Amino acid sequence: MLIRRPLILCALFALCTSAFGQKKFSKVSVADFATPAEAADSSADAVYIYNIGETRFDVLPTGCKMQTHIRVRMHILTEKGKDYANQSVVYHYSDKASSSSNDRLQSISAASYNLVDGKVVKTAMSGKYEFVEKVDDYTRRTKFSIPEVKVGSIIEYKYVLESPRYTYIPTWYMQKDEPVRYTYYNVTIPEWFKYQVEQRGSMVSKFNKDKTTLQVSLGGQVPSIDATRYTVEAENLKSFKNEKLIYSKKDYMQRMDFELSGIEIPGEVYKNYTNTWNDVRKYIEEEYEFGSNLKMKNPYAADMASLELDGKPVSAKASILFSFLKNKMKWDKTYMLFAKPSKAVKEGKGSNADLNFVYLAMLRDAGVKATPMLIRLRDNGRLPLTHASSDKLNTFVVAIVDDGGALLFADGSADYGDINILPDELMAEGVLYDPYVTPTPNAGATRGDIYDLSAIRGNSTNTRINCIVGADGALVGQRINTHIGNNALCYKEAYHEVEDSIALIEKIEKNLECKLTSFRVKNVEGVGRATEERIRFSKNSTVDGDKIYFNPLVFPDEKTNYFKEAERLLPVEFPAIQTTTITSAITIPDGYVIEELPKPETLQLPGYLAVAITFEMQDNNLVTKYQSVVGNTFIPATEYAKLQEFWNGVLKVNSMMVCLKKQ
Repeated sequence: MLIRRPLILCALFALCTSAFGQKKFSKVSVADFATPAEAADSSADAVYIYNIGETRFDVLPTGCKMQTHIRVRMHILTEKGKDYANQSVVYHYSDKASSSSNDRLQSISAASYNLVDGKVVKTAMSGKYEFVEKVDDYTRRTKFSIPEVKVGSIIEYKYVLESPRYTYIPTWYMQKDEPVRYTYYNVTIPEWFKYQVEQRGSMVSKFNKDKTTLQVSLGGQVPSIDATRYTVEAENLKSFKNEKLIYSKKDYMQRMDFELSGIEIPGEVYKNYTNTWNDVRKYIEEEYEFGSNLKMKNPYAADMASLELDGKPVSAKASILFSFLKNKMKWDKTYMLFAKPSKAVKEGKGSNADLNFVYLAMLRDAGVKATPMLIRLRDNGRLPLTHASSDKLNTFVVAIVDDGGALLFADGSADYGDINILPDELMAEGVLYDPYVTPTPNAGATRGDIYDLSAIRGNSTNTRINCIVGADGALVGQRINTHIGNNALCYKEAYHEVEDSIALIEKIEKNLECKLTSFRVKNVEGVGRATEERIRFSKNSTVDGDKIYFNPLVFPDEKTNYFKEAERLLPVEFPAIQTTTITSAITIPDGYVIEELPKPETLQLPGYLAVAITFEMQDNNLVTKYQSVVGNTFIPATEYAKLQEFWNGVLKVNSMMVCLKKQ
């Protein structure tokens, strides 16, 4: 968060720093190379001997700066673990900004330690192993590689990240992908800064919040002010196991979050930032220029006259304008909150925020009510539980009010999207920039002001299969798949990821375990709510004497057991609410009868998932109807045992076999 503050604040205080870390570590010794206990965990590639951090505040002639000191020591256990010798630090930097406005990475030092002939040999990293690269106009990444790292090496590195964004304290992650023997972090915050401090995670850690005082420099005098010192310390933390079907492991890792809610400087008016979502909205309006961007002139006003929007419902207007925008401007593959839409129009491309502001201007001219939906990208985690947050917001999508007052959503990054079709990354939590854009504020919100865009409905895949069973057991026929909503977007993306049609057909044949004799698709280019795939196929079944065995679904909906573990610590998060239907009509060959018609099945995990399958003979055709419904994307870990039982039933339904017997 870059907050513009009067320079008087920076002249008011200078913080005294405490000793770096509580636990003292000696130099690397021969004994440190003994095989660590953590090596018994076959999934561990390394172990953090320590991970220590401290945030300090300094006063310079140019203003206030915050320094975060990091020091890490690790023991490398496997070949894969050697990758930890390659580190990178991302920070704020713009070529167009003054040096005092940019972050600065400094004091990088690193070394490897190896045991050679019974002695510890240290290899220090030289400057030639450091590289700086530009990520985008506002971000730099410094990479450094520690030399002479082998399996069994101990590595150590430290650095200082200095930032003028002194009101943004980074989250401290105590838990890592590898085991952590010791972690410690401290920060002392003067009473003028009002922070929401939240510790998250289920593992045991020592957290202290102590009152203290700080010396400040004020007009040649050195008075003291009250402050709060936060420390967190933990030992022997298990590695974080990133289980399947989780969108953001950051949601569940042991950590400490900081969020500035206000600043109260003696002699100045109290400044409130993120106590409420209204505070956040005001901050976004001023700091990210939302107010002015929302008033931008529609650059395509003249062109819109040819679109004949009058008299059409809102959903149709929004869809037509979305398609029109995507033909005019390209997405540059970045998600942003700050935007310069006028510049993006001239260049013909921009971030999703740039495109979305242009889209909002077009909707406004078409008489459609719309507003930004401020969101946190899905793989960054959910919004905080206890307080409003501007730091946690990354970008926004467009919320459109339809004719009935309900909200529809769209985003300029969705190259294959449409109305209510968002990429998975944007099916996240957010808040409306204008909460009064709808007749009933917060209608559809899942938690206070917060909306969950993964709850968008209208995503489905409908499959129709017609085939015959030959006397040789071969199933020959046609399958038509219609994908709608987010399912259509996912299909289009997968379709265009494959190099050529031959590779695509080979991929489909491998997945379906069949041979294709024809393949056709419709509506896989550009935007749109639906796409269609038609294949003609031949597929072998099992022949045993005078009997033929085949799956009545022909192509099962589910074949994978995602839930083999006996227990699970984390919830399960499905990508989207969706429905899958399969209808197969299989013609039975002359001279054969079904030995026994399978019984219908209905499975439910109430409130979350449901599956049903039925069977019916129509003349000489076996008609199977199957439906799978994901009605809730979030299933808590407390439901895991029931989910396992349900999923075992799903796999059983999908692996059913029908037996044909020759008369």
